[in-house]
Amino acid sequence: MPMFPEEKKYNIVDPIIKWLPEERQMKVINSIPIEHQPIFWWLKYHLRRPSEAMAMHRCDYDKQQDAFIIRRTFSNNELVQHTKTRKIHIIPCHSEFKKIMQKMPIRIDSPYFFVNPKGKLDGSRYCLETMHKIWYRACKQAGEKIDMYSGLKHSSCSQYINEKHYTLDQVQMMTDHAQRSSVQRYASVQLDEKRRLLEGKQAVTLDQVK
Repeated sequence: MPMFPEEKKYNIVDPIIKWLPEERQMKVINSIPIEHQPIFWWLKYHLRRPSEAMAMHRCDYDKQQDAFIIRRTFSNNELVQHTKTRKIHIIPCHSEFKKIMQKMPIRIDSPYFFVNPKGKLDGSRYCLETMHKIWYRACKQAGEKIDMYSGLKHSSCSQYINEKHYTLDQVQMMTDHAQRSSVQRYASVQLDEKRRLLEGKQAVTLDQVK
C-alpha cells in the first residue's frame, strides 16, 4: 500500500467550512413547509447526519433518558443497522426540539421517527433526494445558497464555536468526534474578531472562553 502523500508536497489543504450564522440558518428552516420542518430542526439541534435522522425509528427515542439512540443509518438508500462509524451514539434531546416533538403527529403505521406526510417510500420515510429538494427550495425563498449538510451540521457546529463561544473540547463532546482535529475546522475566525485584532483590541482564544 502506498504511503499517504505528504500534504505540503501535494498542496493538500483542508477545505474551508461554509456555514450560516444562526439567524440566517433559522430563516431557511422557517421557510420550509411546516409539515417537513421537524427533521430539519432535529438536525440543527443535534449535530448529526441526515442519513441518521432518516433512519431513526420511534423506538430510538428513550423516554426515560430523554435521549436519542443513534444506531442505524441509510447507505446507498438502503437501511443498515449500524452508523457510519459503527458506534452507537446517545444524544440528549434538545429542549427546543422537545417542544417541536410534542406537537409531531404519531404514525403508528410506520416505524420511523420522522415520517414524510407525502412520502411514497416504505414507512413513508424521507430520502436524501426529497430532503435536498425541500432544503434548496427554502434556501431560494430565504435568499441563501448553501448545501444542506453545510447549512445544518456545519452551521450549527460553527455557531457553537464562533457565535456562542463554546470551546473545541465542548463541541467535540457534543458531536462525538473521535479526534479533536475534526472539530478544529469549525473554529474559523469571524470578521468581527479580525476587526478586533486589526484595531489592536485584546482578544482571547476560543479555548480560553468559558
